[in-house]
Amino acid sequence: MAYAEKRGKRWRARYERPDGTLASASCDDAGRPFLTRRAAQDWAEDQETAIRQGRWLDPRAGEITLAEWAGQWWQGLDLAASTMRNYRRHLDGHILPEFGSRPLGGIVRTDIDAWDKRQRQAGTPASSVRTWRGTLHTLLADAAADGRIPANPATKRRGKGRRTGRYRDRTPEKVITDPLGALLTAERAAILSGRDDEFVAVILLYYTGMRWGELVGLETRYARPGSLRIEWQLYELEGEGLIRCPPKDDSRRDVDLPPWLSALVSSHITRTAPRPCECHRLIYAFHGRKPGARGRYRGAHWRRSGFGDWVFEPAASGWYPKKAPQPRRPVPLAADPWPGSPLRGRNNQGRAQMCWLPVADGLTPHGLRHAHKSLMGELRIPEVLSHERLGHRIGGIAGVYSHVTPAMRRQLKDALTACWERSLEARAAINPRSPVAVLDALLQAVAQKQETTEPPGNRSQDRLPNGSQNWESAEPPGSRDQDRLPNGSQKGVSAHVIKPRKGPLTCVGVAGFEPAASSSRTKRAAKLRYTPRAV
Repeated sequence: MAYAEKRGKRWRARYERPDGTLASASCDDAGRPFLTRRAAQDWAEDQETAIRQGRWLDPRAGEITLAEWAGQWWQGLDLAASTMRNYRRHLDGHILPEFGSRPLGGIVRTDIDAWDKRQRQAGTPASSVRTWRGTLHTLLADAAADGRIPANPATKRRGKGRRTGRYRDRTPEKVITDPLGALLTAERAAILSGRDDEFVAVILLYYTGMRWGELVGLETRYARPGSLRIEWQLYELEGEGLIRCPPKDDSRRDVDLPPWLSALVSSHITRTAPRPCECHRLIYAFHGRKPGARGRYRGAHWRRSGFGDWVFEPAASGWYPKKAPQPRRPVPLAADPWPGSPLRGRNNQGRAQMCWLPVADGLTPHGLRHAHKSLMGELRIPEVLSHERLGHRIGGIAGVYSHVTPAMRRQLKDALTACWERSLEARAAINPRSPVAVLDALLQAVAQKQETTEPPGNRSQDRLPNGSQNWESAEPPGSRDQDRLPNGSQKGVSAHVIKPRKGPLTCVGVAGFEPAASSSRTKRAAKLRYTPRAV
C-alpha cells in the first residue's frame, strides 16, 4: 500500500514493486522534491496504479549506461553486414565518446540537441549528423520498447527549429545525362581503361538502372537472352573485401533488355571469356583490370573508388580528381585518334595537345540510375514497370491494382531502342569512327544503314543526265533536242504507241486500291476489282 513518510523537512514516497519489494522516491519524475505529505502520497499511489495497469517502468532499469546497453543491443541485431558495419562505426566514432558513460535515464532531449548543434557548427556535413542521430534514435527506441526509459529522447519535436531547416538540409540535386551523354561517357571510359569492358558496363548501367553492386555482382549465368536476372550483388565492406549478398531490400528481379543491348552483353561475355574469381569461385560478367607482373590482383573485381576516380569521373567531367599530392587536373590527351588518346608518363600535362570538355560534370555511376528513371519518365513508361525495373515497390492502392503487361514491356524496349539509335546517329555525325572497337563497329553499321536508306538523287549514281538532283524539276522527255522526232514533233513519248490487243480485258486485283469515283460506270470502264488489304 502506498504511503508517505517524514524525512527531515521533506517527505518520501513509498510503494510496493511488482516483485513485492518496497520502493522509495524523494522527488517526482521532473526532479522536484516532495515538500508536503499529500504530494508524496499522491505520487506513490500513481505508481501503484501504473503497476496495476501495466504502464509502470522500473527506475532501476534506466541506471544502466548507454555503453552497456549498446553492447546488449548489438548482440541482438540480425541485419545485413553492411548495416552492422555502419552501426559499429557510428557507435565507436561518434555516439559512445559523447554519451557512453551516461545512464539511459539521464539522457534528455536537450543534451542530444546540443550535441547535434555542436557537430554542425564544427563543419560536419549535415547528412552525416543526421545519420549518427538516426543510429542513436534507433538505439534509444529499442531501450524505450524494452522498458528501460519512458520515451525516446532522440526523437525530434515536429515544428521545432527554423522553418527553413528542411531546405537547408537538402542535398544537391543529382546530376543526370541523356542517351548521347551516356554514350560519350562510355566511350571515354573505354579509352581511359584501354578496353571495351567499361563501354559495355556504362551503357548497361544507363539503360537498365542497375545499382553498382548489382553490376559488379552480375554472374554470367544470369545474363539471359532478352533479360538480366538480378539475384546477387557484391557489397564492398571496409576491411573485409567484397561480400556476396542479396540486392538491397531483397529486390530480386528480371530486367528486360532490348535486342541490341542483349546482343551487346552476350558478345562482351563471349569476347572476354571470364574465368572464376579467386574470392567466390564464381564467373562474373565484369571484372577489374588484368593482373600485373606480381599477379597480386588476379581475378580482382572493380572497386567503387578506383573505378569512379580513375575511369568514370574523368570520362564524365574531363578531369582527374584531387588525390594528394596531385591536384585536380584535366585529362592530358593526344589529338589523334579522335576523340583523343590519354597520355601517361613524365610530363604528360606538358605533352598534351588537347583535353576533354565535360559531358556531365558531377555525374556518378549511381547518377546513371537516376538518369534511367528520368528517361523512363520522358518516354511515358507506366510507373508500375518503372518501379519494377529499379527494384522498388509502389505503395498504396496503386501497388495492389497495377500490373505489368507484355505490351508495356514491348513499349519500353522499343522506346529504349529508338533512344539508342538516335544517340548512335548523333555520335556518327560528330565523327564516323571511334578507337573503341565495339563502338566503331556500331558506327560503321549506322553508316551502312544510312547509305542504303539515302533517298534517290543524293548519290552521284542517281543524278540525272543534266546534273539535276530533283526529279520533279528535271526536263520532261521530248523537250530536249535529242528527243525530237524527224518531223520536228516534240511528242516523242506519244509517238511510240502500243496498240492494245483485241478481246476482253483481264480483271486485275489491286490490293488496297479504291477508285476515286465508285460509280458502276467507272468500274465497268476501268475493269478494276477492289481487293481488301490482308491484315
